[in-house]
Amino acid sequence: MIPVPQNCVYLLDIKNKSYGYKRLLSEQYSCINKPEHKQKIMDKAIKIYNIVSSNKKSKVSKFYKDLSCNFKLLEEKCLKYKF
Repeated sequence: MIPVPQNCVYLLDIKNKSYGYKRLLSEQYSCINKPEHKQKIMDKAIKIYNIVSSNKKSKVSKFYKDLSCNFKLLEEKCLKYKF
């Protein structure tokens, strides 16, 4: 979960990639886009974002903060990004 300006996002051209890599990406895409998986992924991402962005001092919060990026700082820098 890294904030990126929408106009900096582009489709990945996999035509010239190896068969194995194309297959891996295809399987990941299929799995991620199943409605039941898509919702679980979004729910978990929002949960982690909220935990990491909170000011709580619990063990769970510290654990996820140690593993994660500073989302608020990344969002702030994303808004200032000149492209």
